[in-house]
Amino acid sequence: MGRRRRVQTYMRAAPAIWFVLALLIAAACSQAPVGEPAPNPTGAPSLANVAPSPAPPVSATDSGTYPAPEAAYPAPTIVVVAPIVGGTGAPEATVVPDALIEIIIGEHRLEAEVVATPEKRSVGLMFRDILPEHRGMLFVFAGPYTGAFWMRNTRIPLSIAFISQEQRILNIEDMQPFDETTQHTPRGAAFYALEVNQGWFAARGIRPGDEVTFELPPDLTIR
Repeated sequence: MGRRRRVQTYMRAAPAIWFVLALLIAAACSQAPVGEPAPNPTGAPSLANVAPSPAPPVSATDSGTYPAPEAAYPAPTIVVVAPIVGGTGAPEATVVPDALIEIIIGEHRLEAEVVATPEKRSVGLMFRDILPEHRGMLFVFAGPYTGAFWMRNTRIPLSIAFISQEQRILNIEDMQPFDETTQHTPRGAAFYALEVNQGWFAARGIRPGDEVTFELPPDLTIR
């Protein structure tokens, strides 16, 4: 009789036990497998699965055989990729010219980058490795220039023509790369100075007294 009562009690408790087991099995099945990310119901990317962006590579500085620019003036931070007319190659980045103009001396023509502020004139053609044959730089001054030119951080051999307010050549000087000793000065009241590749004037028979024809932009700021 006692045994029959225990069996009846077990039979009455069985549905509840099976219900509890079913809940445990369902809960276990709903968990993500070990090692796999849990499902994201929002659809937004999980931070755990987003790889961090790689840091940009750091390029080594290579100053080549030239002195480091910071040994004299800091390297310029403004750059230019200027168009080339009638020349080969392209100038390296230095300063942004205030204008690009055509210059005519006799029957010879060249394109010149104009620099008309102290900041740009102080850099000039520094740090370049090449200057196309029919390319130059015209320095424009607000008044008669009383200083001197030298070749600090300048890698290209140059010739410079100092030019009067009437646009005639006062004198022409040859300048050697990295020469910080020789001071090149105008022989008269110079309002302009034109730098070109060394020998460009001589090869064309250009000499002091020759007229230099050019027009500056009317909105050019000269300081």
